[in-house]
Formats: sequence, C-alpha cells, structure tokens
Amino acid sequence: MRMIILLALIAASAVSVIGQPARRTTMNMKVFETVWSTVNKEFYDPNFNGVDWKAAHEKYAPLARAAASDDELYKTIMEMLGLLKVSHVEAGPASAVKTVTSKPSTVGIGLRMVEGKLTITRIVPRFPAEHAGVRTGFIVTAIDGKTVASIDEAKKLLAGEAGSTVRITFLDNIGEREIALERQSLAPKDGGKMAGLNFYALFDSKIVEGDIGYISFTSFVPFLNEQIHSAMTSMKNAPGMVLDLRGNGGGDDNVALGIANRLFAKQTLLMVTRRRTYEDNYYKTKPVKYPYLGKLVVLIDEFSGSATEQLAAGLQESGRAYVIGTKSAGEDLDANIKMLPDGGMLVYAYGLPHTPKGFIIEGRGVIPDQVVELKRADLLAGHDTQLDAAIAYLRGRN
Repeated sequence: MRMIILLALIAASAVSVIGQPARRTTMNMKVFETVWSTVNKEFYDPNFNGVDWKAAHEKYAPLARAAASDDELYKTIMEMLGLLKVSHVEAGPASAVKTVTSKPSTVGIGLRMVEGKLTITRIVPRFPAEHAGVRTGFIVTAIDGKTVASIDEAKKLLAGEAGSTVRITFLDNIGEREIALERQSLAPKDGGKMAGLNFYALFDSKIVEGDIGYISFTSFVPFLNEQIHSAMTSMKNAPGMVLDLRGNGGGDDNVALGIANRLFAKQTLLMVTRRRTYEDNYYKTKPVKYPYLGKLVVLIDEFSGSATEQLAAGLQESGRAYVIGTKSAGEDLDANIKMLPDGGMLVYAYGLPHTPKGFIIEGRGVIPDQVVELKRADLLAGHDTQLDAAIAYLRGRN
C-alpha cells in the first residue's frame, strides 16, 4: 500500500516510525498484536515448542511497527510464526485471502514428482487436458516457455483467469510437444462456504471393476457432504470400497467424522486432540442406522494432509481400513481461522491430534500398510498402480 508521507515539520503528529504515516503504523500494530496475542492464548503447547514467545514479541514488534507495506508486515509476522516450526500457523494479507478464496480455474491435470520428474498422474474428466488428448505419464517440461522442475513452480504458472490460454510442453511416450490449453472454471456445484469463506473442491464417485465402490474428493468441505453421503449409500452393497484421498489437503474435521459415522456399527474413538489444558475426545463416531461395513481401502500420498491424515490414521489404527500409497504430508494440527483488522487472515493451531494409542501425525505422517510408488511406465500404459493395489486387496489377491 502506498501512502503519502507528510513533512515532519508540517505534520509531526501524522508521522510515527521514521516517516511512517500514523495510520500505517497503527494498523501494523493492530495486526501484529492480534496475531501474537491469539497464538499466545490459543496455541496448544504452553511452552510454545520451546520458543520464548514473549521474547519473540519484543524482537518482532519493532519490525512490524516499521513495516512500510503489507508485504513487509506479513513477512515479519511469518518469520515470527515460523519459530514455532509447526504446520497450520500462518498469516496472509487481504490480497492473499482474495486469491485463495477466488473461483479457481484449471486445465484438468494432477501433478506429482514421479521418478524425479514432474509427471501428470491424474486427468480430470471433461476438462481441456482430457479433450486435447493429454494422458497420465506425460512429463511437464515447460509452461508458457518457462522450464519447470517442481510442483510449486508449475502451480504458479498454471494459475490464471478462466478463458485464458496456457502453453504446456509435454514429453510423451514419443517425444516433446507443446499444447495450448484453455483454463476452465469450476462448476457452481464445486464451490461453497467454509468458515465464512469461499472454497472449491472436486468430487468423483463411481463403480470400478464391476462392483467396487470408488469415492474421491479434493477437500473436506461441508458443501460436499450430500454428495459424499449419497455416494456411500448407493454403494451399500459393494463388497469393497476405495476412499481415494490422494492430494486431499484436509479441511473440516466434521466432514471427515461424518464419513466415519457411516463406516462403523458401534461408537469408536478415532482421534484425540491435545489442547493446552486438557485432551478432547470429540473425534468419536456416532454410527448411522445402516453403515457401510464392507472392506475398505484408503489411498493417500504426500499431499494428503490434516483432516485426511486424521481420518486415515483413525481408520487404520482401529482396523477398519487398509491404507495404501505413500507416506502422507505429516501436517496435522487442529486449527482455526481468524480474520485480521486489515482484512488479512490468520490460521492458528489450537490442538495436537493423536490416535487413541498415542501416535502423533504432525511432523511424521501416516505410514501406509502397503507402500506403492507410482511409476511412469505404468502411468503411460494407463495404469494407476495404487488403485490397482487397492482393488487387489479388496479382491483378496495380495
């Protein structure tokens, strides 16, 4: 934010820290103090992971006061929050909030690092990539002429307005080629509210291999509840079900618990949350009248986080599900969102979940019962080896 700095001799009362306008300084401190005090009051560990939180205030308050822009302010705040060395503790300015909650667009590809290469592992049905003949196993080498080698780089370059075009260079099973794809917005049914903010998620359900139920979604958001529950009900007679949570970064724990309620015949404690002064046993199933009690596989990968990890770990430890894939993200803390005085947003952790047997997921991840890595040759041949392993388990073939 640009502001006009008045001459100190003319309006000394309007200037505070070394020429900073008073309103800038005042807002900086409102934001900083809101962040610091919220974490001070709510963070689950009274010892702040070994950090002297009061000393952190003394160190970073002057830097926040002197920040000349939102970028400087939030860089300072994030540096302070980073001292805690945990997930689910971060802050962003109003501009970032707008970006996060704006309606996204996509060309319809999912990317992972496979054998050290940025590889397409998923094609979303009915999106431009599928229509253009893009297939799993293709390696992405450049986007709009810029060489890419990581998922983060690719995400930034793939982002853009719906209707705009992005040029992607692929290495397929023959050679390298460039394809221009139009970014397509998600449908209204793919969006809704969570914590008062707009969120978006993709959902898919189908029967595979004749009679195996398959459900996949990209985030635990309340507006998907009806679709998830309807799909589970429609699969009540399936001999086995696959819950594909690969790439699902988490969301609302109550959505996850709603799924668990449909998978148990009796009340079962799946997760315990350690808060600052007590342990909360709220993550306990309340079975529906006709739960699904068939064999269950949960698929996870390195981008499965938070609510996904809690559900997967709880189902695994209770013996209700067999977990296949790769180790999850290890980013599992119970957290809330707080809007800040300048329109920015704070995410703060208030609880440390662990399984009833004491396994802490944060910083460790969920370890699959069966580790299955994706291979490019299989992807090029149209095989999802992790899903294949799930079906083999459900059929009793492994």
